[in-house]
Amino acid sequence: MAIISIASTKGGVGKTSLAFSLAKDLRYRYATNDMSVALQKYKNARYYPNKIPLYPDTVYDFGGFEDPHAEEILRQSDIIILPTTNDQNSILKSQIFIKNFREKTILVFANMIENPNDAVIIREKIHEHFPNLAFTYLRRTKLLKNALESGMSATELYESNNHTQHLYKQAFAEYSKILNLFTDGASE
Repeated sequence: MAIISIASTKGGVGKTSLAFSLAKDLRYRYATNDMSVALQKYKNARYYPNKIPLYPDTVYDFGGFEDPHAEEILRQSDIIILPTTNDQNSILKSQIFIKNFREKTILVFANMIENPNDAVIIREKIHEHFPNLAFTYLRRTKLLKNALESGMSATELYESNNHTQHLYKQAFAEYSKILNLFTDGASE
């Protein structure tokens, strides 16, 4: 049971699709300050245009913009997952974000990676200033996007048939690394 925030001040890095899928897979509440299709696809999704309430067992999806109310939730989060992509602006915004929340547990999530070397480049740039930060990546895939658009979590989509298991095998293994952070302890 945790408070999970998916946040970045950079838009287009995959916050919503990741937050939606994690919320569904964990059976958590999904709360956002940014209007999105996720609100139509998940019964436990809520939009808060002003101030988002703090709830346990919630995945927060913060839009790619500054929001003074989001900071309160971010400071209370058990973990912040920080999606970033392999472009200079995304990495710079990630470094600024990390600096502002360095006391929190942050997982840098390199998303939409063309090849593993891109992930290495991002990790080196982040670790140059923040050497002990946890890091994972997801190669360019439509797993999270298609899951969101279908209303299924990544796990539900992956497990839906043999074709999707073949199509998303690598991507699901990478996504599962994040999901397992929250489910491994739950079964003990």
